[in-house]
Order: sequence, then C-alpha cells, then structure tokens
Amino acid sequence: MTNSNGYADQSRIFLNQAYEELSRDDLRQASEKGWGAATQILKAYAEERGLDHSRHATMYGVVNRLVEETDDGTLRIYFNEAGGLHENFYEGQFGSRNVRDSLDSVSQLVEKVGTLLNGHRPS
Repeated sequence: MTNSNGYADQSRIFLNQAYEELSRDDLRQASEKGWGAATQILKAYAEERGLDHSRHATMYGVVNRLVEETDDGTLRIYFNEAGGLHENFYEGQFGSRNVRDSLDSVSQLVEKVGTLLNGHRPS
C-alpha cells in the first residue's frame, strides 16, 4: 500500500512524463499519463482522509468530497478534463492543443490538491 506522499510524488512524476510525451507528439501516452497524474493526487487526498480509492468509480466520489471540502467546483472540471484524457488514450480523438490544454487543467488539479495534503512539500 502506498501512503499519501507516495501517491503525490507519483502524480508529479506522471505529470512531468505527460508533458514529455506531448513534446514528442505522443498524444495517447501524454493523455494517459495526465489521467494517471490526476488519479494519483486524488488517491493521496483520499488516503489522508480515509476515503475509498480502490476502484476507478470511487474517484468520482473522492472528487465530490474534495469539492465539498474546498467549495471549489473547478476541481471537478479539472478532473473531468482528466477523464477526457483517459478517453483519448483509447480513442485518439484529441489534437495536441486539446491535450496540452487538458494537461494544464490536470496541472492545476495537482497543484491545488497538493496544497491540501498534510505532507505538502513545494515541488
């Protein structure tokens, strides 16, 4: 089992990898790494609050709890952008601009949620 710091660290690793894949124009891999970055930071949040994060579907409940705690609905929008990236991995429907914009949203999600973690360390 990974602790919240491990999930947060992995989130940042995936986010960096996503931008690297984007720079190589590998849009599907950039998209999946973006999805991974989003889910890992949410797992870090869930781990600290004792929330279930064991399945894909439970991540939406984690996001809902996060929005309730912060009163910041943009976090749900950012996660929905990440979901679009996940879909793009399978469907390949996004161009590079769309992937970049969605990764920027995921970056905002990672940053905002990261500040809520007990083990928060500046990147």
